[in-house]
Amino acid sequence: MGESTVHEFKDTQAFNDFVDNNEFVVINFCATWSSQSSQMNMTFSLLSREHPKVNFVQLDIDEMDEISQLYSVSKVPTFKFLRSSELVDTYVGTHSDMLTEKVKLFSEDAKAVKEAETTKTAD
Repeated sequence: MGESTVHEFKDTQAFNDFVDNNEFVVINFCATWSSQSSQMNMTFSLLSREHPKVNFVQLDIDEMDEISQLYSVSKVPTFKFLRSSELVDTYVGTHSDMLTEKVKLFSEDAKAVKEAETTKTAD
């Protein structure tokens, strides 16, 4: 298991650039005032260590209001799954096992894509 790699942004442009330049991104929309967010932040951090092919981003909805509105976030925690900047899945809730399963499936997709790209370049 690697080191936790959860990216945090306070600047909309930096966030947009990151999403545009990374194929597989999971965004954790959270809030410092939410105990449920704090609980899921720990799970999110652990998942980032276990799934290095996926890029993990954590955004405080109060600091990144524009992005939260763009992704229609109305509850925390909310998790958005993006592939090539396109929304492919959403999970709203506090069940660690459900989030873990969704990230695992997403990570398997990322791994398959990266392996296919490696095979193509080797040909």
